[in-house]
Amino acid sequence: MRRDATAGTLLIAMLFGFGLGPAQAATAASFADLAALSLAAPVVVHATAIKDQRLSPRDAPGLAAGSARFLVTATTTAAIVAPADVPPRLTYLIDLAVDARGKAPKPVAREVLLFLRPGTAAGQYALIDGHAELPWTAAVEATVRSVLTDNRRGTVPIVTGIASAFRVPGGVPGEAESQFFVSTRDGKPVSLVVLTRPGEQRQLTIALGDVIDDAAAGVPPATLLWYRLACGLPPALPPSAGAVADVADDYRFVLHSLGPCGRTF
Repeated sequence: MRRDATAGTLLIAMLFGFGLGPAQAATAASFADLAALSLAAPVVVHATAIKDQRLSPRDAPGLAAGSARFLVTATTTAAIVAPADVPPRLTYLIDLAVDARGKAPKPVAREVLLFLRPGTAAGQYALIDGHAELPWTAAVEATVRSVLTDNRRGTVPIVTGIASAFRVPGGVPGEAESQFFVSTRDGKPVSLVVLTRPGEQRQLTIALGDVIDDAAAGVPPATLLWYRLACGLPPALPPSAGAVADVADDYRFVLHSLGPCGRTF
């Protein structure tokens, strides 16, 4: 990353008009949380917050009751993704909850990941929401980089629902195969297949193409593909899919196999 001293201080104006409320005490973000933030933010920065200045209510328009606003100064460590050079020093606003005496927890020097989008003026940015400052760790950064890399490849479809489903019996009693055609934003074919055989556990496979065969892979957890399926599929098979009871049960198996989306904000 080239640090251009002439670029000046980067002002990050927090967007408080979306009912987000004050930031809460930092908790571990789930993989789905990190994926959602990474995909929504055109700029992601690893930085160190070095100074926090509490603003007076007069200088904090739109401040929610029970919160205080701080102007945070941070030094840029690395731009993980950015359409242009990121200056060496950043400032941004953050709202914190206050106690009954009106005191907010005092922010301390800390390494953070910032998820940003451009502001209204040149050189200005905004945190994308009230959770867009996260504690930095090497593992969190590695997860963010992995999601962004997979997204740049453009090979993982954006799941929007289930287009259709059907079930066919196998060659022996008790054997059957249910197939679910997933609708995607870009029209790329995605199929989920649940295979049932007597005396064996049901098996889920996925095909990102027009042909499903024995080589079709399962769904690796904590990947962009898993995130888009676990968080993008409907919680129940829609009636429009033309499903019968056994197919609906296999769809529940799909959701169980994927596990919950896990978004915490």
